[in-house]
Amino acid sequence: MNPAFQSAVSITKLHLLLAVLASAWTAQAAGTGSVPPRMELAMLRTTHEMSVLRAGAPALRQYATELTALEKRCAKNRDYPGAIAARNERQTIEKEIARIEKEGLLLKTREQSLRSALLPDEIVLMPEQAVLSGVEREPGTGALTGWKRSGASATWKLPDLPPGGYEVLVRYSSDALEGGTLLIAEQTFSLSGTADTTLKGPAEKNFGTLKITNGAGKLTISARSVLKSNLMHLYFVKLLPANR
Repeated sequence: MNPAFQSAVSITKLHLLLAVLASAWTAQAAGTGSVPPRMELAMLRTTHEMSVLRAGAPALRQYATELTALEKRCAKNRDYPGAIAARNERQTIEKEIARIEKEGLLLKTREQSLRSALLPDEIVLMPEQAVLSGVEREPGTGALTGWKRSGASATWKLPDLPPGGYEVLVRYSSDALEGGTLLIAEQTFSLSGTADTTLKGPAEKNFGTLKITNGAGKLTISARSVLKSNLMHLYFVKLLPANR
């Protein structure tokens, strides 16, 4: 077996061992016991398999590059048997790389499915977690208010959610002199809607399903237009996985 290939195998075995030990330590430290054992095992297995693929692929690609160079040198020197041997080895390695890439895509899909299954029924984003621009926290209630101009915004860091669709529910109040339109945006996609008057106090409104592409990115609610002096009093935001 080629030394580069042997090195790739050794690296993947070491990486797998470290991943297993790290995951076991993390699970023990968390001590939650809230994840069903079969689900946790499936998640760990998927994570480890992806780690093995990521560790081995670069060495194989480097080996394929070296084989290509060897094939050209042999052909230039009219060592045709050597060129053919290098070509055959390169093609074998390229097939293995293609298999690894395909398997990686399947594992990524499986990982996202498992992460989605582990999601709670709702993810709540509270006012105190938001970074504000042109918005203020109301003393006492902590609600986000003072949305006086277009562009005023509140931004939350998302808690590493799996990509996918999430219904966005906003609990807010807006009296007769308040209201307007707002924009709810993540890294790529957005929703827009109207902050209608809530005559009977705070209410929840479903603004639709937002596709989230980066679950570790940001979610921003911003004012697009303000009728009078304030868009609304925002109490919290709920994200509901759409596949539930």
